[in-house]
Order: sequence, then C-alpha cells, then structure tokens
Amino acid sequence: MFKAVYCEKCSKEIKFRGDLVTATLFFVIVAYHEDCYVKDLKGFRGLFLDNQPLNGFSGNFLFVTAVLVSIGFAFGSMKWVSIIALLPVLYRIYSYFRFERRLEK
Repeated sequence: MFKAVYCEKCSKEIKFRGDLVTATLFFVIVAYHEDCYVKDLKGFRGLFLDNQPLNGFSGNFLFVTAVLVSIGFAFGSMKWVSIIALLPVLYRIYSYFRFERRLEK
C-alpha cells in the first residue's frame, strides 16, 4: 500500500504514528523514533537539528499560530510578513503527507 517510514538515526521502520517525530535538519524534514530524536538532540547533531518537532501538540500549535499571524498580516501593510509566517505551515503540511499519513494511529 504505502512505502514504509524509516528512522533517520537507527534506520528501523516506524510503524505507529505515536512513535514518529518529524523535525527539520538543514531545511530537510526527517523522521525519527521518539527515543532516537531525544538521543540525537543530546549529541552533536543537536546543533543542526531543530529543537521543535513538526508533529504533535507543539507542531500543531505552531501551525495554528502561523496561520493566524499570516492572516493578520495579509490584510495589513506588511504583506511580506504573511509569506514568511506561512513557512511553518508548509513544513507541517509536507510532514503530514510525506510521513504521517502512511502510519497507523
């Protein structure tokens, strides 16, 4: 049916959506097991790995906040700020279609 999702650190298959954490690494979205994500943040890669996961509560909160900010600035005089505010929205949507929709809940 769908391709499997593999962890960036341990290269094992991620089978459940609750075990998936997606993050940005140099503007590329990568998938991790929850435990592997924590271990990678503590290591050297933590300098380049974004501390904010794209999925989960914090990612969804950032998504909603970015949508509201972009709508607010779209009707003002600084329309370019609304385009910048849409970047987290695009990351979240891409993360969902690339990784999350393939996994069981």
